[in-house]
Amino acid sequence: MTLIREIRAEAEWVSPSNLAIVKYWGKKNIQEPLNPSISFTLRQAVTRTRIKAEPAVEGGFTFSLNGKVKESFNDKIEAFMLHARRHLPFIRKHHLYIESSNTFPHSSGIASSASSMSALALGLIELHNLSLGKEDTQPDRMMASGLARLGSGSAARSVYGGWTLWGRFEGLKGSSDMYAIPVEEVADDFKTIRNAILIIDPAKKKVSSSEGHSLMDFHPYRDARIGQAKDHTERLLGILKDGDWDEFFEIAENEALSLHGLMMSSTPSYTLLHPNTISALALIREARAGGLTIGFSMDAGPNVHLLYPASEEEKVRSFIEKELSALCHEQKLIYDEIGPGPERNIDEI
Repeated sequence: MTLIREIRAEAEWVSPSNLAIVKYWGKKNIQEPLNPSISFTLRQAVTRTRIKAEPAVEGGFTFSLNGKVKESFNDKIEAFMLHARRHLPFIRKHHLYIESSNTFPHSSGIASSASSMSALALGLIELHNLSLGKEDTQPDRMMASGLARLGSGSAARSVYGGWTLWGRFEGLKGSSDMYAIPVEEVADDFKTIRNAILIIDPAKKKVSSSEGHSLMDFHPYRDARIGQAKDHTERLLGILKDGDWDEFFEIAENEALSLHGLMMSSTPSYTLLHPNTISALALIREARAGGLTIGFSMDAGPNVHLLYPASEEEKVRSFIEKELSALCHEQKLIYDEIGPGPERNIDEI
């Protein structure tokens, strides 16, 4: 029997959000995806999470976001902890003080649950390793991916840097519904892909992603969507290897619009699109027709992810300033790019 030590310790991680090009929408069993998805990890859109563990008779936790206690998140975190304590028994005998902060608006469609739950999973595993007396407390990334998935499906992809696939796919060895794996064969252009995030509306979404996923259970296009995602996964793996931007934009935009189409055709139906979202998409496609190497993606929200190669940085920034910034809330946007993945943080939150 493994002896679990009482500890008084801290773990602090900075973990990124990720942008799925092939989207995960709909789930089965316990946080398993209906279809495979492919994403890349961001550099600037991150969550910083510090966990302080103190011995306690019955465990428990206190959660704060941006310096304020947020009890509204307790149900989600408690559900995650119920899963986590089966794998990390130290949780049962420690009170955890969890402090988080984001570099981007929460619950606005930039996958804040991906960054927050991956950071939480990494920190918990580090503390677990410490409670076992291990000299190397560095978390195993596959274990962290599987654990993060239990809190938020997309978080499974945020424990790695670069490009990642989550979901069982016959075309990629080692893929699984239980955890994500890195995509290794990627052309140089896609290893430095840029992503400017247009903050069209920073407000909290009216319909959460969890609610949206549940509406796929009886969606009339459920089976067709699964087939579409598998086809796009196969095509995108080839595109990432070959470096074809035109085909990349075709899939990225089709996936983004399909995601929002699924919302609008669910029962009950809903939309998260903003009038300025539609205007931005039209301007982006017009600019591409004019010769600019640029395309878009969206998550489950109104904000737009502008995608382009690093070589087009100067031209794209000029286009954004002239055409798109006026569509953003208070002209706010985040210039981001593909990133190296989570890291231990030594700075103050």
